[in-house]
Amino acid sequence: MYLATDGYKPQNDGGLRPRITVVIPAKNEEEVIESVVRTVFNSDYPPSKMEVIVVDDGSTDRTWQRIHRVASDLHFSERLTLIKHNRNYGKRIALASAISRAHGEIVVCIDSDSFVDVDAIKLLVQPFQDLRVSAVCGHGEAVNGNEGLLPRLQHYWYAEMFRLMKGMESRLGCVSCCSGMLAAYRRASIMPLITQWLAEKPDTKIEPDYREFVPSSLGRGFTGKLIKSPGEDRILTAFALSGKNARVVYQSNAIVHTIVPASFKQFLKQQLRWNRAWMHGSLLASRFMWRKSVLASTIFYLYEFLAILSPAVLIIWLIIKPIEGEWIGMLGFMFGTLYVGFLHGLNTWNYRKTSIASVPYRMVFVFVSFLLTLTVTLYGWATIWKMGWITRSVKEAGVMVPQQTEPLEPVLSWL
Repeated sequence: MYLATDGYKPQNDGGLRPRITVVIPAKNEEEVIESVVRTVFNSDYPPSKMEVIVVDDGSTDRTWQRIHRVASDLHFSERLTLIKHNRNYGKRIALASAISRAHGEIVVCIDSDSFVDVDAIKLLVQPFQDLRVSAVCGHGEAVNGNEGLLPRLQHYWYAEMFRLMKGMESRLGCVSCCSGMLAAYRRASIMPLITQWLAEKPDTKIEPDYREFVPSSLGRGFTGKLIKSPGEDRILTAFALSGKNARVVYQSNAIVHTIVPASFKQFLKQQLRWNRAWMHGSLLASRFMWRKSVLASTIFYLYEFLAILSPAVLIIWLIIKPIEGEWIGMLGFMFGTLYVGFLHGLNTWNYRKTSIASVPYRMVFVFVSFLLTLTVTLYGWATIWKMGWITRSVKEAGVMVPQQTEPLEPVLSWL
């Protein structure tokens, strides 16, 4: 991973400015949604080539009123479309409702608690100059990284997971998950999936133009269950990557700042949702990754195997071995894992130019990883089909919110 990611470089601005649609799904985000939308409109992207669609997915607070306050601004009114669901359908349907109305060639998805840098959207779309690129992932950072130990741990963990892991995957053209914080997709490459998702919303009429995108086998069998499963970001990414020559890449210079959980309870809920989503997305991706390059497919399947094996490894070395009196083996495992955390922190500091504090914080996160693997991971696997919106309270997080007055080959040919 270190060797692969060492050669990673993001694309600089090459002047590409396709017509885009920015999609923001939201539920109960009254504290932040207005600022999120305004940061998008304050981006240095040509106004004539950007439209924004915000979906209120059955909020029970004042999210709808806050969105309308932005819409009343004459500078934004002609480029902002609002959609309101009378009840909560979930993020998957919220995304589908917006993307089905998108006019842009590229769809940019942003979470309702994430704030883009001024140049983030411009830089995010640059890899689409390569017609094989079907999706691009931006770089996430914690906006509340200074608000306590847990947010700070996540700040450096994010830097590692994006820059090291996605940097390696990007060089292979196989980023496994485009984070919902900031991601872009070729609209044509994901329309079959969007149409299938939209069919789940009973009061929505699917236009004939959209039906022609849908392969007859898309909603059948095990694949049909997976694409309707929770974990929208991973399912979208897997779908975009499924084409034989499709590539999904990462742009480390397209930066978005998100609100990370400040309480351990909220953090565990987030990790539970992510863990379940990883299982769904991995099962879907495993059905076609063997078609990719030998190196990409080998790394993918090896990583999945080791991730599934990890709870058993921890149980053996942290529980069973000490009971059997093999304390030296347990200490060797512990120090070995801390050494890997040291290397991760050192490489993150080197590649992302973060503070050297990334080293000790990443080593501390080793113990958080142990806890997550032995609790959240096992529980998530046992309750894999349970999902839903898991929002977090901005007040609880204590966050200072930024104020802002040629076609690809057919996807899923493997079905």
